[in-house]
Amino acid sequence: AHVHLTSMAILCIIAPYSRIMKILGSGYHGVGNLNFTLDWNAIGQPRPLYIPWWAQVNHYVSIIIGVSCMDHYPLLYHFNFLKAQRFPFSSTLPLDKYGQKYNQTLIIDRTTRFLNVTAYDNYSPVYLSATFAVNYLYSFISITAVMSYVFLFHGKDIWKRFKSSQDEKRHDIHSKLMSVYPEIPNTWYFTIFFIMLLIAIVLGYMMTEVNLPWWGLLMAIRLSIIMVLPIGLNVLAEIICGYVLLDRPIANVYFKCYGFVIIHYMKIPPCSMFISQLYGTVVGDFMNYWVLRLIISSKRQFLDGTMEDPTGQVSGYHTQVINTASIVWGLIGPARTFGPNSLYRPLLWGFLIGVFVPIPFYLLHRKYPKYRFDLVNVPLICNGLQIIPESYTNFIIMGFLASFASQFYTYRYKNQYNYVISALFDSATQMVSLVIFIFYNGIIQIKFPEWWGNN
Repeated sequence: AHVHLTSMAILCIIAPYSRIMKILGSGYHGVGNLNFTLDWNAIGQPRPLYIPWWAQVNHYVSIIIGVSCMDHYPLLYHFNFLKAQRFPFSSTLPLDKYGQKYNQTLIIDRTTRFLNVTAYDNYSPVYLSATFAVNYLYSFISITAVMSYVFLFHGKDIWKRFKSSQDEKRHDIHSKLMSVYPEIPNTWYFTIFFIMLLIAIVLGYMMTEVNLPWWGLLMAIRLSIIMVLPIGLNVLAEIICGYVLLDRPIANVYFKCYGFVIIHYMKIPPCSMFISQLYGTVVGDFMNYWVLRLIISSKRQFLDGTMEDPTGQVSGYHTQVINTASIVWGLIGPARTFGPNSLYRPLLWGFLIGVFVPIPFYLLHRKYPKYRFDLVNVPLICNGLQIIPESYTNFIIMGFLASFASQFYTYRYKNQYNYVISALFDSATQMVSLVIFIFYNGIIQIKFPEWWGNN
């Protein structure tokens, strides 16, 4: 058995050829029981050093619930929910009626890049694995649950602070300290905004496969402004675009990306921060593109599924999720995928469920305030329940231990450097990862040293 410091699967070491042990113990292809990692890329995935402890408890409790259900190969599969027994149990791939990977090229019109409805009718509807389909249910619940939760627990406070915001700003110590620095002219923001908007519109028309009209781009930007608070914009953007821009998979991806979008408390001069962020964004674009091209050229056989990476680390996993979403929401569209006669129509009840789920906790908090039922956060719980199959599970144990240790230390010793330490770990890990990739997997291709466990 190979031992990788990014995923030390104890169960897989005990029985390296057991499929059941792989499902139970693998951090890449299973639920991560007794799986340990020393890689901060994995440990730092849930941001353990600075996210509040109560939020992390919500997240990890939901992960444990989701993982424990997976361990029993559960009720979803046993009762053939959403035809679970007909398809792979846990997969992010789009599937056809035969249980094979969905061949999207068969239903795309080569001229218009839109859906060929005749070819689609002759081929197959798109199907999802049971775990992936249920993840959409959790997403639907979280979209409305976060609105309900914020309204119930924080609505009055938000309205009160909104009405008194200007008065508080005059008396706020942070505002007074920042007042010594010159403000950034609004023309700086408007200039960059309109330049980038113009570039996006031009690219939308120059790249014919995108099929995102100018009004669709403006709609995405308007949506991101309206939903400036985190309200599950990922799936929400896909749904809206799926209904408005029918049969356009690439446009759906672009729409979602355009829909996403501490200085004040650090006392950094606004102009300096603005220039630094602009510089970092420009440099980051070129660096990200360069690294992306390196990865694609050196790991293409793993990314396109021609070969399987023996380490399990390079699989195009998250890219495949985006591709599946573009088929479900863009190419085929929500009207067909979740239409009246669709297998997945019942999942839409998640929107209604999400409205009511926070209410019992609100009522319990009103009656028993000392038990802090207000800290039960349904959207965070839904987020944790979506860990499988959309994420690796090698972070669970070590991430929780790092979270508990750091939060305990911070609370007990009032460690004011917690944010700095987290930033240090994150940046150092990314730099080391880049160096390792360039020297061992990218440009230079040095043979990686061997030791017991990885040879």
